[in-house]
Amino acid sequence: MNGLSPVRVGVDLVSVARISQLLDTSAGRLLADHFTDRERAELERVANGRLETISGRIAAKEAVIKVLAPEGEIIRWAEVEILGPAGRVPRAHLSGRAARLASERHLDSIEISISHEGPWAAAIAAGATAVPGADTDRD
Repeated sequence: MNGLSPVRVGVDLVSVARISQLLDTSAGRLLADHFTDRERAELERVANGRLETISGRIAAKEAVIKVLAPEGEIIRWAEVEILGPAGRVPRAHLSGRAARLASERHLDSIEISISHEGPWAAAIAAGATAVPGADTDRD
């Protein structure tokens, strides 16, 4: 075995109140720093800027970054887009270093799940690796 785990998992928990405070003190900077233009447009459409949805998307970005395990490398927020129309499961779209790390870790896709309850938003991200050299045809 080459040391790669066949499943990579990341989880993150975000305080909705903390995101509200950051939005209040930073005006629109939090949204500009954490979300791409496409994400901000979608957030406006699907949630009309609802704090729980914004918090959940931030948690999802962090969970995806944990799956990628950058080991000291910086992944910019814009390199992990979380997109999904209302009523559909959001998907992670990677670019830049995030996409390179996913490729190095043999991750074809990363599935995410987001939930909010009361003052918390949580997300989990999971990616299955296609481990090179693994004997997948064994009986």
